Amino acid sequence: MTSLPKLLVNALSVTHTSGLHVLLGHLRQVVEGLNNDIRLVIVARDDMRELRDALDEHTDWVIAPLATRHWLFRAIWERVHLPRLVQRHAARAYFTPSGIAAQGLIIPQIVFCQNPWALVPAARRRRDALKAWLQRRAYRRSMRVAAAMVFNSRYMQEAYRANAGFHEQRGLVVHQAANDSTHERAELSAPRQVHQILCVSAMAPHKNIETLVRAFRLVREELPSARLVLAGNWPDKTYERKIRRLISDLGLDNAVEIPGFVSRDRLDQLYAESRVFCLMSRCESFGIPAIEAQLFGTPVVSSTVCAIPEICGSGGVFYDPDDVSGVADALQRLLTDEAEWQRLSAAARTNARQYVWEHCSAPLVALVRSFCVTSLPTAYSATGD
Repeated sequence: MTSLPKLLVNALSVTHTSGLHVLLGHLRQVVEGLNNDIRLVIVARDDMRELRDALDEHTDWVIAPLATRHWLFRAIWERVHLPRLVQRHAARAYFTPSGIAAQGLIIPQIVFCQNPWALVPAARRRRDALKAWLQRRAYRRSMRVAAAMVFNSRYMQEAYRANAGFHEQRGLVVHQAANDSTHERAELSAPRQVHQILCVSAMAPHKNIETLVRAFRLVREELPSARLVLAGNWPDKTYERKIRRLISDLGLDNAVEIPGFVSRDRLDQLYAESRVFCLMSRCESFGIPAIEAQLFGTPVVSSTVCAIPEICGSGGVFYDPDDVSGVADALQRLLTDEAEWQRLSAAARTNARQYVWEHCSAPLVALVRSFCVTSLPTAYSATGD
């Protein structure tokens, strides 16, 4: 019996929950769509139990050291071991969600791009300047050598093209989805807190919480019952202190709730009960919390300079991230104008329902099939190594 062709998947760049959500969602669809045609070989770590538990019976595993959580050690480990793994497993193609093509591989590479931080100055910390420069350089090389570049939004595709100064050999925009369980829970009704505004994110400086807080103060001048919930972890404690100080200076302590990281059940409750979702980020390659909010019929107010307008469509309104008065006007309108809220709420639900894994992953599944199943195995020249 001839063994199945293999796809080598490098999951080592996934170090956060959001990245795991995306990788697991797409790989489940690859397994479901191609289970009888290919075998996955996934490079992972011992701490990636959720990925391993979800895909274990369909996959061969290569376990890398825990130290590969750090980008520099990971790059060294990959340079040494990935070419050997390609030969050992006779892989037909290589897939990475890191946005960066591997060095020294002789098979086609499918590079999935979803992290724009190195490409957007507002998302970079000064101390990460060297890492960002190296990453931008690696992105340009990937555009030259990858057989296919897969972007999670057109925003990401244009950012990579601007950084490289040229187009990729073969490009594909593949959106991500909300989990099926979130779609199911969103069908349940819940009473609205009619004057509650919700922001959900990892509260890093580029999320631009300042604009939202200042806009919220203007809303409170006209609507004293308005409340704001900032849900999510704060990876930068200096930034958290800055925002808490701003809230206090503006006299909003009793009107702003900062619960930090919340459970899935509590998050869905917040989506369902809030009147509007607002995130004025300067850098988002997709914006899954905005889609989750829309599933619950919660309209979105967001920034014009990221992927959210592309993703949220007619279920939201969008402003320059520094337009405090414009954001305040939009929030107040959605908190008080029932007809406008109903219109945008209906549009939000309609828009968000398209983001299901079976639909979103279909182009990626077809791409993997074209490299691993329908094409003959041949050596691939990765120029630029």
